Amino acid sequence: MQFQRTILPSTQVPPASLTRADIAKEIPALLPLYDDFPHIIYTKSDPIYERVSYAFNKSTSTQPLVVIRPLDEKHVQATVKIARAAGIPLGIRAGGSEMLGRNFKGVDKGIIIDLRSLCAVKVSDDRASAKIGGGAIAADLAVALSKEGVFTPIGWHPRLGYAGWVMAGGYGLYASSYGLGVDNLLGARLVLADGSVVDVDENNYPDLLWALRGAGNGIWGVVTQLTIKIYPAPNLLIGNLRIQKKDWPAVLDEWANNIEPNLPDEFGGDLYFRNIVLDQPEMTIFFAWCAKEGEDIQKGWDYLEKIKSLPGVVVQHIAESDFATYITSESTAQPASFQLRGIITKGLTSKVASALLRQWTNPKIYTGIPCHFAHGMAIKPNPGACFPLRYRHRLFPVTSLHAELGGTEEGASLVAESSARVINDIKATGDAYVGASYENLIPPVDTDLEVTFGKEALERLRTIKKQYDPDNFFSNGYPILWS
Repeated sequence: MQFQRTILPSTQVPPASLTRADIAKEIPALLPLYDDFPHIIYTKSDPIYERVSYAFNKSTSTQPLVVIRPLDEKHVQATVKIARAAGIPLGIRAGGSEMLGRNFKGVDKGIIIDLRSLCAVKVSDDRASAKIGGGAIAADLAVALSKEGVFTPIGWHPRLGYAGWVMAGGYGLYASSYGLGVDNLLGARLVLADGSVVDVDENNYPDLLWALRGAGNGIWGVVTQLTIKIYPAPNLLIGNLRIQKKDWPAVLDEWANNIEPNLPDEFGGDLYFRNIVLDQPEMTIFFAWCAKEGEDIQKGWDYLEKIKSLPGVVVQHIAESDFATYITSESTAQPASFQLRGIITKGLTSKVASALLRQWTNPKIYTGIPCHFAHGMAIKPNPGACFPLRYRHRLFPVTSLHAELGGTEEGASLVAESSARVINDIKATGDAYVGASYENLIPPVDTDLEVTFGKEALERLRTIKKQYDPDNFFSNGYPILWS
């Protein structure tokens, strides 16, 4: 897995160059769309196709027959109507970082609708909310809001599509102070399966808003616009500290027994266990202190001294900064072929720490485990959201790949065995919520929807799905409410 500063592509791409004869040959069912909007249809014959067709997880071998890159909402409506009428599979791409490429299922004979050109950001006059395009990317959104002197909670990775992040739940460094992404989602504009457009908020289609807040990844319709809360930019102390594996036993003992149970709400940082250098596993502490309104950042500096006192800590960098500067300069994971497993625990307990210490035994396998901790405002109940995980917990998504045998059956088998050992060792601690899932980062094999949402909420979601998408046209997202 490569980690480097992410350079985001332009949100605008050259117009498609295909002729009507090309469309007639490759996908004739789209001729009505071509006749109205020829500039937004890209197939493998177009030189721009490779720029708009790749998946973040390169293990996703499916290439879409066609990519539609809408420039406004009427393009989305026309695409949905024509695809549904012709029975053409359709997947939605808001950002492109979907870990398993589920939106690509079946689109080798169908369409990916790529929303990344729908990325406008408009701050309201009262500076309490913003309307953003359904294809806005996390780093671009952070920068746009920063220029206005405001911010909103955003995930850690600059490449994330904001819509996919927020509607799944939305973990991030601000969650303990400002709530999860879903808690900051005020409304959405949605193209439904019949091509109609609905404005969703707490007064209009409140059942659909409830569903979008936690189960909204591509199964209800195409989100062309979101309305989100924004805030005055807070004081932020942010940076990275690293610890080599030889020091993990003492560090994890202190973390599990004294730090984790007492983490203040202002601390929104995360942990990342990984071996970028294959034979040198490290624990990275993404330190993030978000000062409460009216307070300076000194408490953060004081808390940093406590973290720096852990054995073997090496400070990589730490500074007072805004999040836009940080997210656009930090080294982050790049597209790669990898396997994904995941589990949710009660926290980084002593038993879970012991399980982690037993991993990274094969120096030819990269294993990365970012650990997102939900506490503070992130676990405050929100009856207006279906997001279910409102208790203290840690997410443990496990991404793995073989450094030498990538793309081979032997390599895949060794990686699967290594990933399964991580999950099974954590399950064996008794400190895991087995079956509970956050589907942006945890795959179906480790997911039980009834455990995750509860029987009553799950049935409510299924009822809403049947109301708004009775034919299950939007079937390439998640959660999968029926087949």
